[in-house]
Amino acid sequence: MQDIFNLLPDVTHPEFVKSMYVKTNDQMLVVYVSALCRCTIALNNLINNKLAYRDAEKKEMNNNKKEDKVEKKEGTQTKEDTKEKMETDEKSSK
Repeated sequence: MQDIFNLLPDVTHPEFVKSMYVKTNDQMLVVYVSALCRCTIALNNLINNKLAYRDAEKKEMNNNKKEDKVEKKEGTQTKEDTKEKMETDEKSSK
């Protein structure tokens, strides 16, 4: 039993206390830097995702506008064609 206790370090020795503080600070620095990197990467991905979503939304809106313009053009042509047909029918019936 005494041999086991003799193998334990002297935790009150100033060099041991200092080395434990240094080691703990180094570990905390690594944890802090890794958290910063992870947050930076997550923020970058969020911004990229937001930009891609916005671009896709703009493309969709442009496509919808183009479709609406085509429908309007087709609709006006159809109305004009209908008026011409009506006028032609009226002329032919006279």
